[in-house]
Amino acid sequence: MLRRKRHEARLGALSSPRGIISALVLAIAGLALAWTSFQTTITAVLPAQSPTLRSIAPHDASAVLSRAIVELAATVDPRDPVSIGFGRKPLDPATIAAVRRAATQLPLDERPYLLLGQQQLVDRQTDRGIRSLEAGQRLNPRNRLIHLALLVQYLKISRFGPAAAQMSVLSRLMNRTQPAIAIALAQMVSMAETAPAAKRALRTDPDLERSVLITLANGTTPPSEIFALASPRALSDAGNRESWGPALVSRLISANRYTDARQVWQRIYHLSEAAVAAPIFNPQFRTTLASPPFDWTFTAGGLGAADPENGQLAIDYYGRDSGNLASQTLVLSPGRYQIAFATEGGKPNAASRLFWTVACATGDKAVLANVAAPTTPGSHRAGGAFAVSAACPAQTLTLRGEAGEFPSPISLTIKALTIRAAGAPEATP
Repeated sequence: MLRRKRHEARLGALSSPRGIISALVLAIAGLALAWTSFQTTITAVLPAQSPTLRSIAPHDASAVLSRAIVELAATVDPRDPVSIGFGRKPLDPATIAAVRRAATQLPLDERPYLLLGQQQLVDRQTDRGIRSLEAGQRLNPRNRLIHLALLVQYLKISRFGPAAAQMSVLSRLMNRTQPAIAIALAQMVSMAETAPAAKRALRTDPDLERSVLITLANGTTPPSEIFALASPRALSDAGNRESWGPALVSRLISANRYTDARQVWQRIYHLSEAAVAAPIFNPQFRTTLASPPFDWTFTAGGLGAADPENGQLAIDYYGRDSGNLASQTLVLSPGRYQIAFATEGGKPNAASRLFWTVACATGDKAVLANVAAPTTPGSHRAGGAFAVSAACPAQTLTLRGEAGEFPSPISLTIKALTIRAAGAPEATP
């Protein structure tokens, strides 16, 4: 009974003109709210360039700004990733007008400041453009595009303190191993207008300097230019395994520039001419700061072990598989040579064998010498002759183990390893 009375009351209210108007107003308001909610949701879901979004919410402020950012990105020269910071190309006037309208609707959004600042830079209003970018950065300190744009502008006008701050923040935002910032800064270093500023700014962040130098080392920059760019701190860091020195050596070796690679290797490890004068570097197998390939690479694993001990090389070869136990890259001039060494230890009737092999590091990797190491018990000396042609600019010296039909381990010590030019006096053991 009560439910029926309430229903009749609602019908009575709607039957009056005032009730009908109220219902229509509520319905229209509800639909408007639903449409606004739909626009807001679809704007967050659909890409700014989506035709559907353009038709549903063509003037949505956030979508307008997103489309303008896409247009801004299109003005960047792919061959010059830092061109965004120079303001070289204007945005469409209609886009700028839409950005200004969007800015009034989104007063706390940093994107209008980035876009308008870019336009001011295009119009050669440098100070005004920088102020706009700085205002945007205060609204959102994590916007990478603003950081990069300000970085370039600061470097251009030699404001090194603010530039260093931008670099520091960018390197944290993008991760110090991220190649983008290193590539951008490497390009700045290569550009006459920003090179002096970039060099000075890099001095403020050792990790960032290392990343830029690694980028240059892996590129086409001549070694002399990389050394000239490196600070004293970076030069001291060059020999570390994860630093730019080994990367530069690897790049030169990949280009078959072995002589240049060895000179760079000598420089990054601060080796004297006397230390690298002999055909073999470190023939006493001492522990050094230098790294392969021009110092020794030793094996330790399932094949066996090669361990430097007191100026000698202790070999434990398990004889199960064939493979390399020790190796070094040489850069011998064309000519005839003698290789010699001594051994101690061994076992009777060993089925496995050990060889010192010299082969070309390039071309068909032809074997130049293959000298068996005596494996019988006692002290022995062995050696052989070989020739290096002009077509073989670098060589590999390798101690190789070759397994027999059945596993046959060998333990012996190698010492007094030498390579000398034919006719040269033999070194005293």
